[in-house]
Amino acid sequence: MKSQTLAEISGLYGPVCVHERVLQKIWLRGDFRQGEAHLLSGKKIRRVKSGRWNHEGGPDFIDAILEIDGQIVCGDVEVHFYAEDWHSHGHTGDPAFSNVILHLVLFPPRSSVIRKTHTGRPLETLVLLSLLNEDIEDYANREALLALESREQSGWNDALLARDEAERLPLLREKAARRWQQKVSFASLRVKKHGWDEACHQFALETLGLHRNRAPMSALSLRFPLENMRTATAPALFAEQRDAWHLSGLRPASHPLRRIQQYLVLLAAYPDWPTRFFQWGCSLAIAAIAPDIDTARFRKTHRFSSTAKKLQHDILADAIGGTRLNTLAVDALMPLLAANGIDQETCERYWFHWRIGDVPERLANALRSQLPPEEGKIPVVCNGLFQGLLQLSREHG
Repeated sequence: MKSQTLAEISGLYGPVCVHERVLQKIWLRGDFRQGEAHLLSGKKIRRVKSGRWNHEGGPDFIDAILEIDGQIVCGDVEVHFYAEDWHSHGHTGDPAFSNVILHLVLFPPRSSVIRKTHTGRPLETLVLLSLLNEDIEDYANREALLALESREQSGWNDALLARDEAERLPLLREKAARRWQQKVSFASLRVKKHGWDEACHQFALETLGLHRNRAPMSALSLRFPLENMRTATAPALFAEQRDAWHLSGLRPASHPLRRIQQYLVLLAAYPDWPTRFFQWGCSLAIAAIAPDIDTARFRKTHRFSSTAKKLQHDILADAIGGTRLNTLAVDALMPLLAANGIDQETCERYWFHWRIGDVPERLANALRSQLPPEEGKIPVVCNGLFQGLLQLSREHG
């Protein structure tokens, strides 16, 4: 079994530990902005087939198929954090890596040194960092969520259970604040690069594709900007990514064709929905109350149900509802508002107390059972508490 590299990289709040398998899964799923991908040599690259994920010795992916400047190339792919890892891991002189056609790295190389295979063939290198759909910390956190779902209930919340009962809520609030800043930071980069309307368009489609179809939805948002998608049809859009969809085991409600249809209903009703959404954000306000107010009181004070219904009806045309609406609100919409000038405290408080999104009910119930009472009542399991748990779990491996 191949060993996994763990790198400590610079995050928003200091060092962050990320497993190399996170990068491998990004490649496997095509979960990056493939339409913008160019090699360090300047050539355009298209990922036709990721290759077979190799868990034994040798390259990370076997028998990949790439298109480089219009030419089909077949071979292996090796994944590292740094370009320099090719030498430090001993691959230059290893015949097992002679068929590597792509060196996939997270960070740009520190020098212009050309890496070569055992046979002396120069390596093509693709740098992921500028192509990511999310901050690398968010990718790692998403992997932590998948790990939480797969663990037994007795083990997944060990990091929380290790704390005294009185420490748990403050700890989750602290970790949730970190998650919030990560999301706002990435949303700010997206707004700066693409503008408000396109950032909303991209984030909405990506969230509708969560989790397995995020990458092809992202590709659609680039291929069809907001103005162009308004005149497209759902079957045509679905066909654009026919080979990229992950359909096995999907519930009918999560099928990408249905998600595309929902988004087109929204565009037909409100072609200017990003503008309407920003105006909705401007109408939000919070009273001068303590930041650690419980969720039940916050929702009552700020008429949360009516605020959420207004978002669903007046902004999203009732096209998106249920838990996916909540996921859209907490993963995309509230961070976008904060990134575009709406009061940060207001956005963060609504984000924290929002209903949880696409989270397995058993995880929500397990979290609820570990929280101490507030004013004699078990706290409402809101988005912020779960985001705090997710961050805490990832930090503790």
